Amino acid sequence: MDAIVLAGGYATRLRPLTYTRPKPLLPILNKAVIDWILESIIKSNPSRIFVSIRYMGDKIERHLNSKWNNTSIIIEDKPLGDAGPVSLINKLHGIDGDFTVVNGDIFTTIDINDMLKYHREKAGLATIALTPVSDPRHYGIAELDDKGKIINFIEKPTTAQRSNLANAGIYIFSEEALRYFPEPGNQGKLATDVLPRMLHESDVYGYVLHDYWFDIGTLDTYMEANFKALERFRPNDLRLIDDNVEIGEGSEIGPYTIVLKNTKIGRNVNISNSIIMDGVRVEAGAHIDGAVIGQDVSIGKWVRIERGVTIGDGTYIKDHVFINRNVKIGPFREVNQSIYNEGDILL
Repeated sequence: MDAIVLAGGYATRLRPLTYTRPKPLLPILNKAVIDWILESIIKSNPSRIFVSIRYMGDKIERHLNSKWNNTSIIIEDKPLGDAGPVSLINKLHGIDGDFTVVNGDIFTTIDINDMLKYHREKAGLATIALTPVSDPRHYGIAELDDKGKIINFIEKPTTAQRSNLANAGIYIFSEEALRYFPEPGNQGKLATDVLPRMLHESDVYGYVLHDYWFDIGTLDTYMEANFKALERFRPNDLRLIDDNVEIGEGSEIGPYTIVLKNTKIGRNVNISNSIIMDGVRVEAGAHIDGAVIGQDVSIGKWVRIERGVTIGDGTYIKDHVFINRNVKIGPFREVNQSIYNEGDILL
């Protein structure tokens, strides 16, 4: 079985973090999203792994070349959606037999082998991984019959539905499904251009996940994915302190806090419910609660950063600055004055 990872999206809802890095390279704990995905895929022993890239593709390519020697990189010369890359890969390399397609912006512990077994037992044209969600309005929602066949699929419904099973962004297709994909080089979307025709003409089944699954499409869900990962992998102290991190006397770190490598934290600092990326400097007396702090950010003495704040890479926050809730600060900025208005954006 061939495997395809779709890693070409722009990730506009994750700005300012994604002004300087593509979404697949955002860390969950201390590992990039795409590394979690590839680890799950490799357990299924695929014949070949293809990664389709576009936005900041050079960064993804460098990352893959440094960590993985078993992936083939496909560069989209224009946006192709989530269906177009499949046709392009088939044209360039020829897909033979069943193949899986995985969105490059999800964090999951899915057992792809078990999903493949289910797909082959059902012998349908396609199998879509589905996961229960609390708010169906943000997802494609599937309704199943008593045999697991998808009988209806509604993209981001605006009214209440009988199902809360959302498309989890993981698919297994039989080779015959390729005829439903767009012509090579053309853009296409699975939810609107491919799956409705498949559902109308063939059997498509739903595989209900009982594993961890998070769509990291927004800053809130990105933080939630990290904190749930702490609960699963670091349950004893609910924090992760990475390699080469220095913490000053009297500082309190956690709970629900991730501090990545090469970060230096001064004396009497308090950090909780936050993600601190590589190479951050936090001076004495700073207070950070419920924030995401980008790579190589410098935070001065006695700075106070409130919940929901996101600070892009390379930014400098001067001593004694107060940053109110839900403020977004772009990369490589210098903040010399306090920001008192909730939700302000400084790009």
